[in-house]
Amino acid sequence: MATAWNKLKTLMRGQARISMEQIVNANDMLLLDQQLYETEQSLRDARRQLARLMAEEKLNQRRADELSRQSRHYEEGARQALAAENDVLALDIGKRLADLEQQQSRLARQGVTLEQQKTEFQAFIKQAADTLKTLRQEQSMARSQETLFGESRQRHQDQRGLAQRLCDSQHTLQQIQQRQEECRLLWQSEAQLQGDRLGDSLDQRMAEAGIGDHQSRRAEEILAGLKS
Repeated sequence: MATAWNKLKTLMRGQARISMEQIVNANDMLLLDQQLYETEQSLRDARRQLARLMAEEKLNQRRADELSRQSRHYEEGARQALAAENDVLALDIGKRLADLEQQQSRLARQGVTLEQQKTEFQAFIKQAADTLKTLRQEQSMARSQETLFGESRQRHQDQRGLAQRLCDSQHTLQQIQQRQEECRLLWQSEAQLQGDRLGDSLDQRMAEAGIGDHQSRRAEEILAGLKS
């Protein structure tokens, strides 16, 4: 009886220190399941031992009742022996009564001890059962919270993934826009260079045809003015 009782006490002390807020992953939940299972098994063992203790108490009471019956029987025999002045028989009966008295005293002490153990055991088993019930309720709440936390973590991961994809898309778009701007500037530069080349060619052709040489005509006009 002491083994199961001590084991149950040890398990319940350990369970009482568990905070359901510390349940953070599946391994912790599995560990808690195992601990509560062991506690339930120890509680069943304790109840069986309590039943044996109560049976022993009843057996002790039956023995005490039987000794009381024998004592009454021999007391009556002693009275009759004394009435018949049979002192030898009366003395033998007295010795038997003394022996029965010792046995009754021993059974009475055992009865008190058994009653105390039964009362203490019953109180502790009730406390253990109530604590176990509370732990099971908190475990159920912890499972629900763990599910919610898991869903919240998944949503957070999804949001981070979406934000990262948006950031990547924005970066890619910026790269495309930058390349387009570079292409536009390159095209403008090439167009300007092409225009400059066309302009130079046209001026050269006009000069060769004697057209548009404004600088030469102006120089002649200046010299003519100086001569006059």
